[in-house]
Amino acid sequence: MPYPIVREDSAKSWFKKWQEACDESAARILPMELPKVEIKPLGDEFDWTTEVGAVVHRLQALLTDEGEKALEAKGSVLLHESLPDHEALRDPEFWYWVACAVGRELIEARYPCKNKDQDSLDLDSRDQQAPKNYLPGRNNFVGQNAKEVLFFRLWIRAEMGKLIEASEVASDHYEFAKVGSVEFWRSHLLRVLYAQHRPFLRAFLDFQFPGPDRNKPRLTIPEIRQLAKDLAKACANVSVEVLDQGQSKAFVERVWARTSAAKAWVKS
Repeated sequence: MPYPIVREDSAKSWFKKWQEACDESAARILPMELPKVEIKPLGDEFDWTTEVGAVVHRLQALLTDEGEKALEAKGSVLLHESLPDHEALRDPEFWYWVACAVGRELIEARYPCKNKDQDSLDLDSRDQQAPKNYLPGRNNFVGQNAKEVLFFRLWIRAEMGKLIEASEVASDHYEFAKVGSVEFWRSHLLRVLYAQHRPFLRAFLDFQFPGPDRNKPRLTIPEIRQLAKDLAKACANVSVEVLDQGQSKAFVERVWARTSAAKAWVKS
């Protein structure tokens, strides 16, 4: 199915013009134009604009009714279940199209205009933002192979957290995708190599958010940050891709035993 894309340079140029217009107006305003949309001629016909637009509408309702946390957790599942398994989902420029052309208003609603510094959810965007932060961080729209683009971030969270092995039986195949805050996923899962192995990712989530309800984190923020650093070091000497979820959980527990004994996160 052919699918729409926005080239990275086009998206960045579009965002820059929009940002400059907001600077000049001293307010968040609508962009004057859309970035150039192109079509990659792969596969059969599919109405991406209508289907993705419908999903974005449902995500908007979720944000309005239940708030930011629900958008990040439940929204990831909603988006993942709604889109077909297609090469477009592995193309960063497809996600630039979703963010810039179809989902812009949702991103604006997720990150409303502020007259003070954006909160920590707009990571890595300070260099791109206007002094008054009229717009959401640019990385929500384009950049870094779409890793920080809002819609890709939602989709990959469900893609990585979903239980997919044939032997797995669960009432909720997205159980792990719904666990944890956006900060936890961005800092400790989506940006690190060890979490690219699904059993290890789920083991880490199971460690930090033990069942049955998985609502309460096991470690504090300073503790989990230190553990993540120590895991990254420990995984440099271990082939985590050969570990199943149980072995991965035991590995995390061993690293935490050393981390907790050292208490490196405690400032003197």
